[in-house]
Amino acid sequence: MAFGMLSSNALPIAIEFGVSALKVLQLTAGDPPTLIAGACLDTPEELRSDHDKRLTFQCEHLGKLLKSGRFKGKRAICSIPASCTLVQHLQIQKSDGTPATSQILDQLQSQIQCDPSRVVVRHIEVDGVQSAGASRSEVICFAVARDLVMRIMNAMRGAKYEVIGMHSEHVALARAFDRVTRRDSDRDFTSLYLDLGAGATKIVLTCGRDIVFAKTIQVAGIDLDRAVSKVVGCDLREARARRLAMGRDRSSAQTTVKIEAVRCRVGAADRTDDRPANAASESSVNMGSASDEERRVGSPTPGFTGSVAAGDLGNLDAPLQAPTNELVSEISMCLRYHERLFPDRSVGRAVFVGGEARELMLCQRIAKLLRLPAQVADPLACVRKTGNEPMRSVDLLAPQPGWAAVFGLCYAPKNL
Repeated sequence: MAFGMLSSNALPIAIEFGVSALKVLQLTAGDPPTLIAGACLDTPEELRSDHDKRLTFQCEHLGKLLKSGRFKGKRAICSIPASCTLVQHLQIQKSDGTPATSQILDQLQSQIQCDPSRVVVRHIEVDGVQSAGASRSEVICFAVARDLVMRIMNAMRGAKYEVIGMHSEHVALARAFDRVTRRDSDRDFTSLYLDLGAGATKIVLTCGRDIVFAKTIQVAGIDLDRAVSKVVGCDLREARARRLAMGRDRSSAQTTVKIEAVRCRVGAADRTDDRPANAASESSVNMGSASDEERRVGSPTPGFTGSVAAGDLGNLDAPLQAPTNELVSEISMCLRYHERLFPDRSVGRAVFVGGEARELMLCQRIAKLLRLPAQVADPLACVRKTGNEPMRSVDLLAPQPGWAAVFGLCYAPKNL
């Protein structure tokens, strides 16, 4: 198919304002999708911890980055940085007379002293919650400062692009796996998606394609870097390079999976006793790849490189244990909250994405402590490529788990 013929089938341009990088991706509609273009601008080290200055930097360079690739059209869908998004589970009174948004704003105002006029709020109603108080409804609230939304909108207008949608990174993450959960048999299957980012960890639990839980945890790659930096006596950039290099030592192309074929093996990693979800387990963690043929839960997954026991990080293992255990503790609390909402639904798998998922040993350790079968997903593996597409600062020969959110944005609905 000629490249020019693809433009009429182009999806909106997806733009993610991430901590480690500003990412732009465009695909064609199709099954599988075809790559049109992509671009990435790394965040300067000194701006990674300063959310305001980082966003200013990204907005200033956005137009140039968009011009660097042969993106089609002027419509775009953007993500709201997780660091700037309040994600809160609330219970509201079911009522025909009072809109849900009004009740959510009232609760936000009372709980966090939030001025309703200064925030943009969207929510997702969680269906199927088992509660004694049938008159109340569980909702997931996503709130962001109106000023921040306008900063992104103004940057897009300055680059002469039209924003047709804005979504939280959590929603984008869930949409990245719609192609996985498209069968009728997947409707009741619960997945835990963990986006291990540089500045935060995003958690999303879905039942089929429906989001039933979302949270941002403020433990992430930068905390691991600081732990290594303190022990080794180096700067954060060198600490990150050392840590990721260790994680890649045991990884290969087989440790990632095509997103349309990501499936987990139910086997040794299953919970078979009454120990808590965050208890350590000696069972192996399945981080293998799936073949092109889709495999259902319960089927073996080839390509597993073997389990990694605690301690394989050598002299850097000890400083990494504290932030890792803190992260696992936070995730475990999320799983317990989900269990209270849905006592009859067990989590069937954990899927790791995000830039920190390149450190396979970190993913294995988390999955082992959570006692869940798990895999790492490469969101770009299912995309058809010719090799001639403009891809600025993106190595398509290497797995790219950090592109899950921007991949999901390509399929997120228009909401502006």
